[in-house]
Amino acid sequence: MKLTSYLLFSFLSFFTTIIIAQNKSVDSVITALQKDQLFFEKVFIHTNKSEYNNEDTIWFKAYVTSNENKPSLKTTLLYVSLFSATGDLIETQNILINEGVGIGQFELFGALKSGDYYIQANTNYMRNFGNENTFVTKVKIGNVVKIMRNRSNDLFDIQLFPEGGYLLEDVKNVVAIKVLVNGKGSSYSGKIMDSKNNEIVQFNNEYLGMSTCEFYYKASEKYKAIIKINDTILKLDVPKAKPTGLRLKILNTDINMLNIELQTNKNTLNNLNDNFSILFHQNNKLIDRVDVTLKDTLTTELKIQKEGFFNGVNTVTVFKNSIPILERKFFVQKVNNKIAIKIEEQLKEKDSIVYNLHAVSKANLSVSILSNQIDYQENTNIESAFLLTPYINGFIENPSYYFNEGNSKRYKYLDLLLLTQGWTQYNISEYIDTVNPKYKYDFEIGFKLSGKVSPLVSNNMVLINNANQIAVRLFLNGKTEFSFKNLVVYKGDSIKVSFIKPNQEIVKPRNIYFDTLKVKKQELINNVSKTSGFFKTVKKEALLESINQTDIYCQAITELDTVNLKNRIRSKQFLTDKKFNDKYRKYDFHIGGYYKLDVPEWYLINDDNLGGFLRSEKGLEKRNTGGNYYLVASSEGYGLSIDGKEITPINEGLSLPSALSINMNDIEVIAFQSKHIKRGFPYILVVTTDNYKKGIKELYKKHFFTQGFNRSKKYYTPIQDFNILRETQEIDWKPIVKTNELGETQIRIKKQQQDYSFYIQGFTENGELINEIISFE
Repeated sequence: MKLTSYLLFSFLSFFTTIIIAQNKSVDSVITALQKDQLFFEKVFIHTNKSEYNNEDTIWFKAYVTSNENKPSLKTTLLYVSLFSATGDLIETQNILINEGVGIGQFELFGALKSGDYYIQANTNYMRNFGNENTFVTKVKIGNVVKIMRNRSNDLFDIQLFPEGGYLLEDVKNVVAIKVLVNGKGSSYSGKIMDSKNNEIVQFNNEYLGMSTCEFYYKASEKYKAIIKINDTILKLDVPKAKPTGLRLKILNTDINMLNIELQTNKNTLNNLNDNFSILFHQNNKLIDRVDVTLKDTLTTELKIQKEGFFNGVNTVTVFKNSIPILERKFFVQKVNNKIAIKIEEQLKEKDSIVYNLHAVSKANLSVSILSNQIDYQENTNIESAFLLTPYINGFIENPSYYFNEGNSKRYKYLDLLLLTQGWTQYNISEYIDTVNPKYKYDFEIGFKLSGKVSPLVSNNMVLINNANQIAVRLFLNGKTEFSFKNLVVYKGDSIKVSFIKPNQEIVKPRNIYFDTLKVKKQELINNVSKTSGFFKTVKKEALLESINQTDIYCQAITELDTVNLKNRIRSKQFLTDKKFNDKYRKYDFHIGGYYKLDVPEWYLINDDNLGGFLRSEKGLEKRNTGGNYYLVASSEGYGLSIDGKEITPINEGLSLPSALSINMNDIEVIAFQSKHIKRGFPYILVVTTDNYKKGIKELYKKHFFTQGFNRSKKYYTPIQDFNILRETQEIDWKPIVKTNELGETQIRIKKQQQDYSFYIQGFTENGELINEIISFE
């Protein structure tokens, strides 16, 4: 992409000379940034709402795209995690992504404590670009009550961000100010004072603790920032300016043009033998460069048409010879990259309404329908997730604000947000590795099944699905190690592993060992911006001791409540037990008194029998007394039931010795009684496989996947009570909405007796984004 044809120059001040020249020293940097450029993935999670009660389900749809916002076809595995505000991991869902989208849910089970929670999502490959590219959004669970805190424990965090990265003597400098109280943007007023206690400039909070000011920095002068937050006054030394260099200023108020101003001072011009280059890029996607040699001019202005930039956040970096010295992010909004949605009522039926949805082109959407009784405030949307947050350091408060057309100052505040990004100066190798990182983390297409087998009956190993069809073949080439890759399997799925001979005979492996997959531990990313801002963090109670100290870098700490995880585990266990009881009650009416035993896989690998398993795991021995056999552990007798049939010494059917010889591969489940319900002694319930019951010999080894994709569940429209206003009333959730080639589809919802809105998110296959809220009465 070329911008050179769009460049228009004008010269300020009384100096007249600017030369566009080839800066050969930066050519090596450009070459390194263009070499082996990595694919860039982005994620957005659309939740059906942003506030939930403690018994609710968080339904969501995931979108994964390329840098151009087109559906990513590279990855099929997305990690979506729910965290408490203190960073405790509640649950991680492995979501299957197909053509850039996937669906899932978090079931809350009524056990999480009320408060703020975070949903975080990333692919394994996204780790190449660091934590900044990880998607994070905030949701509320339960009735969140604001607690009045003791303000003496408030933590104040002041950050100063010189535009471009540093201040320069004897020129006007722009400085952004950000003030946080307990980790959140706060209202304040402030001013810059010189060493003689003269007021230089005033500033006030504009949005979420952010503001800006501009002042002339005199050489050899010292300045302080005075910040007043309610009844608290904080002082912070303004960072010392450099005696030589360049000052970068961007004006981004024009719809079509971007103004870039480079300014220097006389001290720099008097010793100037350097070449300067301006590089435009979006991460590792280069747009263009301009090489500039300054001669006798203090200020140079570049006017550039926005047509050539990327939609979203772009970056300008200034190089001195081959060293990056200044950087600034700016936003370009291209209206033609957003698709407008129209919804019209088509048909009213007895209990439902059918709407026609028109999106102009083929699109993949998710639609949440919510009551207007509550003022719903979405924290993120697809535009903020794809155009803003992947290019920003740290957590952004309410990023969707900047993409709500009802907010008239959104572009002004968005530029202010980008000003508070600051910039960390790098040496050239660090800069290249940051902008164009090296490939470390792979795309994940699915899961793998690896292990060893002995003896090698055949070079051909196969996976057989539950329909007894060969799903995958693998040629071993004389090796005993095997690895089936890119498997689309779900947690709890089973697969059959066999050999197949050249004559198509299926042979059961004798000794086969499966590798255990390691679960990737997800952690909530640090939500504190790591930029070159100048920080001071202080608690109010320590204010007097810290007020005159030099600048201190410290991460903001927010005092938040912890999460009760124990009740959640117990609630999930209740549902698991219920499912088990419902399935096996036909074998024993007292199934509620049993607990399921987990069978380690080595018993299956080694073809152990039931007797060996009970002896190793429970210390049970077969004892012969008077010609009759009993199961005994520590002198206590046990009863045994096979498929609901009791095995006793006088049973004329299956005897105890033959029952204990049943191969563990032929057993579906083993359960123990926790209480003595039958005949005063505990029972063991064994349920065999369907093939064993039918007398079918199995020619395979079965493996159960403890790791895999999480299955999405069916959404059921909730029963509404619109007399209750405690949370956002949920009318319907349509996670899979696809338009045809003409951009049309239909949506059916139940008739409503209150006002409601369609919250629509999605994208087209060409990368246009869809972010609409349409209300109906």
